[in-house]
Amino acid sequence: MNRIKNRVLLIVSIIGILLVNPAIGFEKPPAPEFSFEWGRHGADSGEFNQPIGIVVDNEGYIYVSDSGNDRIQKFSNDGEFISSWGHQGSEIGDLDKPMHMTMDNNNNLYVAEYGSDRVQKFTSGGKALMSFGKIGKGEGKFDAPSGVAVDGSGNIYVTDFYNHLVHKFSPSGEFLNQIGEPGQADSGKLHYPTDVSVGVGGNIYVADAYNNRIQVFSSEGKFINKWGGKSGQGDKGDKAGWFDVATGIDIDGEGRVYVADFYNHRIQIFDSNGEFLTSFGKQGSGEGEFERPTDVAVDNQGNIFVVDWGNERIQKFTIRWKN
Repeated sequence: MNRIKNRVLLIVSIIGILLVNPAIGFEKPPAPEFSFEWGRHGADSGEFNQPIGIVVDNEGYIYVSDSGNDRIQKFSNDGEFISSWGHQGSEIGDLDKPMHMTMDNNNNLYVAEYGSDRVQKFTSGGKALMSFGKIGKGEGKFDAPSGVAVDGSGNIYVTDFYNHLVHKFSPSGEFLNQIGEPGQADSGKLHYPTDVSVGVGGNIYVADAYNNRIQVFSSEGKFINKWGGKSGQGDKGDKAGWFDVATGIDIDGEGRVYVADFYNHRIQIFDSNGEFLTSFGKQGSGEGEFERPTDVAVDNQGNIFVVDWGNERIQKFTIRWKN
């Protein structure tokens, strides 16, 4: 009995030392700091109607899919309006409910177009370069594409919301293969995926929205990892590492994964293996508060941009990771 008591006391002592001397244990990452915000409801330049996606290019310019206004808006890193393009329609260059977006290494913008069941590619100035996809089931067909990512070789990955899978295409838009399949529990099964991002090493990270988890695949579609909830199989909640609809995802140059946690009104940050690092935000309309955020983007200076969907604005934060 004394041996058991001594062991318990030793464990308690160790925990106490870690609590009073954090240098011995794991150091909590720094909290992101609010910088500024821009936007309000409307249709004029710099105003938004249901903004959904956001991306940062290699020069630091910000692009926002202004879904309710069927356009893309471009801003400086400090929120100054630069230009916009698109209007409701189905012709090349038109837009119909643009969703999540991505940039390639040449600063070309790819837009998942929910209303027209296609992906469009634009220059950073808004010139349409390519369009592919049509409504349906099967190879290369979409039913409400919602997210898009491009890897280092130019291959394109598209989340297909109502078909519950991810398509992979060549740089020219030729179908290559399918990643995932419909389902709500097993590894590799997807349930209304909303966004996708390419991580360090070329692995594919999918915001498996209504399974309330993130899933990771190889570029060829092999399941690698998942996290979210107590088992990563549809559980939802507001605990660290849990989600209540994971809507947007981005990955920084160090492999850290940023996720917009829609109904928890926050952004969560993980390492590349899914270990929780930190989170920020709560429900509200003040500085650093969110009303159902839909997307997050990170630049190479440690700036974090969040689409605050319910408040129809963009918020900018800074975080300084300690090396």
